[in-house]
Amino acid sequence: MKFVSKLALAAALTLGASVVGSAPALAQKADKKAEPQLKVSDAFRKAAVAAETALKAKDLATADTQLTAAETVAANDDEKYYSGFLRLQLELEKKNEAGQMKALGALASNPKTPPDRAKVYGAIYNYMVGSQYLAQKKPADAIAPLLKARELGSTQEDLPVLLANAYAATGKPNESIAEVNRAIEASKAAGRKPPVDWYKFAIPRVNATGDRAAMADWLKRYIAEYPTVQNWRWAIQVYRQGTPAAGKSEKMNLYRLMRATNALADRGDYADYSFAAQQSGLPWEAVAVIDEGRKAGKIPAADADVQRTYTASQTAVKSEGSLEGLAKQATSAKDGRSAQQTADAFLASGNYARALELYDLSLQKGSVDADEVNLNRGVALRALGRKDEARTAFQAVKGANANLALLWQASIDFPPLA
Repeated sequence: MKFVSKLALAAALTLGASVVGSAPALAQKADKKAEPQLKVSDAFRKAAVAAETALKAKDLATADTQLTAAETVAANDDEKYYSGFLRLQLELEKKNEAGQMKALGALASNPKTPPDRAKVYGAIYNYMVGSQYLAQKKPADAIAPLLKARELGSTQEDLPVLLANAYAATGKPNESIAEVNRAIEASKAAGRKPPVDWYKFAIPRVNATGDRAAMADWLKRYIAEYPTVQNWRWAIQVYRQGTPAAGKSEKMNLYRLMRATNALADRGDYADYSFAAQQSGLPWEAVAVIDEGRKAGKIPAADADVQRTYTASQTAVKSEGSLEGLAKQATSAKDGRSAQQTADAFLASGNYARALELYDLSLQKGSVDADEVNLNRGVALRALGRKDEARTAFQAVKGANANLALLWQASIDFPPLA
């Protein structure tokens, strides 16, 4: 994807005042106390004044003819500076980018160009050169002039994303990501909402680096800007792609996050989720998900594979019986492992209040993975509408589950559309 915007040479480049005709130094004799006089020949002055007069009258053809004559006789830096400045104004009027670039390059390197103007000209010239290299599919060549444009003070809004393109195309993902981040922050600082495509450009590249914390942070920021069901689904899918070795617990919590954000979209989502729940020993959740999928019209009534999962899960639920017996046993257990397992079952069955009680008990008794417990505590608290407590629980999650907890936390702050 390319982020190249239309080249925007501001009208400010036309620095306004008459260049030749209004310069007394061209018509008067030198004064010993005055600044040194500019050296121009009569032939140059005649052609340059005629070009400027035609340019003011918007007679571009005559201006071009006269300016070409002035350029032909321009022999020193003073004459080349003035002819270059007129050429820039003319090419701006003609909307001729090639001519603009030539004039800008000449002005930027001319020793008679005032230093402050030389920086402006050089910044825009290098920006345009870099942009052209990208358009010509020469990203490696584009990087140096674009960086030079930045060094000279370029304020072009799309300079960071041009660099992001160039870095991405030359195998430098970290540099590319940093440039998109720079563009996003600059856009926000200017009071503008960063385009959604900037996030979708950066996030897969962040994912490819394997930095799970950075990935979760980028997805959270993306959802903060664009909290829609479709974007939640995309974010979770991209995150899942970056965790191919995820355990059963993480896979289940990704499915739960999709369910909590209304991001389950089709038969495949519901079927895979319910099968994963059934295989994880959570048949209550498998039954509930299939019921929801059928009610939403996502699972066909005659779907034999889903029906097998449904039947097996219903059988397992019946054989388990009441979970309260297990809860009572967990109370007298020597550690918190049975309390955690029973809490998982209550969570799967939708009894979030009892799940929370058992998770708290498991932490009190110990010998459990506190990060995994706190993640599930946050899920239960969120479902109960206790947002601040859920946020605290998710923030307490460290280690391998910390990144997933960031996404769950985002779901509290930025709920999806229905």
